Amino acid sequence: MLQEMTQDILIKNGRVIDPATNLDEVLDVLVSNGKIADISPGIEAHKDMEVIDAPGCIVTPGLVDCHVHLRESGAEAKAEAEERKDAQGGGKAKETIRSGTRAAAQGGFTTVICEPNTSPPIDSCERVEGLQRRIADSSLVNVYIKAAMTLGMQGEEVTDIKRLSGHSTVKALSEDGNPVVDERLMDEICRLAAENGLLLSCHSEDSAFSLSQSKASKSSASKPKKGGRLGFSPGQEFHNEANFIARDMALAGARNAPIHISHVSLRESLELIRRAKKSGRAAVTCEATPHHLLLDSDFRCPDGSPAIVNPPLRDKDDGEALRAALKEGLIDAIASDHAPHGEEDKKAGAPGFIGLETTLGLVLTRLVQPGIISLMDAVRMMSTAPSAIFRLGSGSLRKGAPADVSIIDTGREWTVDVGDLESLSKNSPFEGWRLRGRAVAAIVGGRIVMRDGELL
Repeated sequence: MLQEMTQDILIKNGRVIDPATNLDEVLDVLVSNGKIADISPGIEAHKDMEVIDAPGCIVTPGLVDCHVHLRESGAEAKAEAEERKDAQGGGKAKETIRSGTRAAAQGGFTTVICEPNTSPPIDSCERVEGLQRRIADSSLVNVYIKAAMTLGMQGEEVTDIKRLSGHSTVKALSEDGNPVVDERLMDEICRLAAENGLLLSCHSEDSAFSLSQSKASKSSASKPKKGGRLGFSPGQEFHNEANFIARDMALAGARNAPIHISHVSLRESLELIRRAKKSGRAAVTCEATPHHLLLDSDFRCPDGSPAIVNPPLRDKDDGEALRAALKEGLIDAIASDHAPHGEEDKKAGAPGFIGLETTLGLVLTRLVQPGIISLMDAVRMMSTAPSAIFRLGSGSLRKGAPADVSIIDTGREWTVDVGDLESLSKNSPFEGWRLRGRAVAAIVGGRIVMRDGELL
């Protein structure tokens, strides 16, 4: 996606890990004209090459975070200046394309996929095009888009999915923080997604909004289907994740629409996904976040406050089930759900954490080093798998592939200090955590965008 001039880059003596080709070997990697030109031992350096010596580091396909909030929308031109001003000002520290992609590069990510829950939502081709202009102007890494399933993300009227699918940067449909409540509406979305080749990126974090919708629709339906328009009886807030997952997988399977489940958090959800994958009735993938994998409902932030996030942190048993599913390979991808908020908004109860700059270190320290997953598994879940799921055409270092490359020093020790992070927001539950493993370079489309902690 980045269009600036590329350079010839030679990465020497790194341990190359590429799940797409099952490669794990110390080799050199040559980048030329924005592509992987060669990968072999002893490639000779020439005077015009930029040489990165990487002994003791791993060299991987560029990391992909498939669940990120960047806060800037594709608003109409007349609103852009005011929206930019609001994003930067007032002490609210909302994320921008520029700050979010700087955080991504610093965290070793070369590609992010952003959610549509901006203000206004990304629910039309005009807003997609506006967002594409902003990305071209200020992004440091590749940015792809999830478009909203319904207009205004209100769960009432389907967006123009056929037109949206014509944009190469639109890779999926999402309602972000709320599932679509109306079963008939969700079925129509599944049909249109299948017909137009778009992935359903479903959220099952049933909020007060979705439950109020479900109760209203059930009470107003004169002749509801069995189980009501929702398809099941709603219960307590944030306790319907498994129900929504079961319903959406069934609808997607009936329409032959691929479906990706965001931030799975419950044991029951994992069992449903396991059954669906074994049955083969639907093309199902799923992701988990570092905070759901590593924290539980007893966790408190450094200031002693409870950690507020959607879905909420679950019981210890759920976390154990998630880690077991990760080891089993049931969970396909690890995604940060990078959700930046200003200090005032967070104190007022805004849910979510930043994660672009901490995810890699957390995965290496708390999942790879204890042996829960291997380095190959980690690279697969953070690059190859999300690239394949969202059809990005990256996620490999094979010859001729796009030159998106991450270089990681797995032995580098560092302490999370939110004051040093590139994100405009500082709402991390991992403040003060001692981690081992950090990205030391990121190459995007043949351009070095981060090297030794410096953004270029």
